[in-house]
Amino acid sequence: MRPTHIRDKVVKKTILLCLSLFLLCECTNKPHNSQAQGRGLSQDLEKTFAMGPKEIQPEGTFVAKDKSLYQSLTFKGKKTVVIRDAIFGIDFPSEYEKDEEFLLVKTDKSDLLFEIISEDTIKGEGFAEGLYIKR
Repeated sequence: MRPTHIRDKVVKKTILLCLSLFLLCECTNKPHNSQAQGRGLSQDLEKTFAMGPKEIQPEGTFVAKDKSLYQSLTFKGKKTVVIRDAIFGIDFPSEYEKDEEFLLVKTDKSDLLFEIISEDTIKGEGFAEGLYIKR
């Protein structure tokens, strides 16, 4: 009985050693997934920083950082924006034109002017003065 017991231990150790070597070889031969993701992330960041304000098309909701007459702007499509009034919280749809890095928003009283700072930030002037941060 003793020889089979010893032989079983040797077989188990050999299998364990082989598995360990196999896993070690697999880990060192393949690039880490996080490295591949890191390269993709850095390429995305380069594209973002390469885009100037003139190339950025606003999309999503931008919320006023400080007190402003307008609580938020939600850009939908290429010409539609929904403006939320800060006083009553009422949404009213409008349209806008993009001129280089500026956005001219049409309202019934006067037009609003915004400057695109980055994909996540626009700066209002006049009645819409203040920074608007993408949510």
